Amino acid sequence: MSNGNIRYFLKNLRRRHRLSMTDSEGREVWYYHQATPLRLAGIGLVCVAVVFVASLLVAAYTKVLDIVPGYDGIQSRQTMIENIIRLDSLERELAYMTVYIDNVAQIMEGKGPVIRSLKPQDQDKITSEKEVVAPSSLDSLLREQLEGSGRYGLNKKGQTDKAKLSNAEILRPVEGSVVEPFSPTDGRFGVVVSVENIQQVAAIQDGTVVLCIWEPDGYTMQIQHSANFLSIYRGLGQAHKEVGSRVKGGQAIGATWNEETAAGNATNIEVELWYDGTAIDPEKYIIF
Repeated sequence: MSNGNIRYFLKNLRRRHRLSMTDSEGREVWYYHQATPLRLAGIGLVCVAVVFVASLLVAAYTKVLDIVPGYDGIQSRQTMIENIIRLDSLERELAYMTVYIDNVAQIMEGKGPVIRSLKPQDQDKITSEKEVVAPSSLDSLLREQLEGSGRYGLNKKGQTDKAKLSNAEILRPVEGSVVEPFSPTDGRFGVVVSVENIQQVAAIQDGTVVLCIWEPDGYTMQIQHSANFLSIYRGLGQAHKEVGSRVKGGQAIGATWNEETAAGNATNIEVELWYDGTAIDPEKYIIF
């Protein structure tokens, strides 16, 4: 291959050549090897294939790709697999909950429970026993409690205990005139009181502040009293108490001060009373 051209290389693929390493002066041979060009080309291809396979194995079974910018490595794939497992678990829990709700609905109607298979191959096979279940004495007692008008009745109308409210001492939170009366049908569950001067807003009874937030029309504060009694004050210019604070009846919890009252104009404060989850008319128990 003395002329070094491609034609010579192709014609002498099977001819043995000597590869040697000598010193700079060409007097001493350090190393030599005899091989054909075809064999050298095969060895080169094998080396390239080994390097390629080794690179694939390293990329597939190690975390070396995690350090490559912009590449989602093994950690991302593991996270995706874990999320898929969680989604499958949530789907199965939802199926169990659906069966439970169906059973409760059937039992409340006096019918047998729903028989539903949760196996993947039987998801579309749903059978239900519609025969009426003979109620026992305990079943009748439970149904009476749930369907009655008691404290835990499903059909109760939210009637308040007027005797307890009449005997309770309810103080006036603020002095003014009622400009908008109690009207649940209009979405107003309290009374709107017009206040001429800057006043302190007082708690109507002893209780605990359970809510104090700022809204566009002022602070809104809720106080939980005894016997499941709740009072709400809306439109406060200032709030003097925080959530969790214990207050006494008549103690100042806020003020009506704002830009309107500071300029000598009237401002509105809304007062709501709730008993056992039902709104009641504050004018029946408070004289403003």
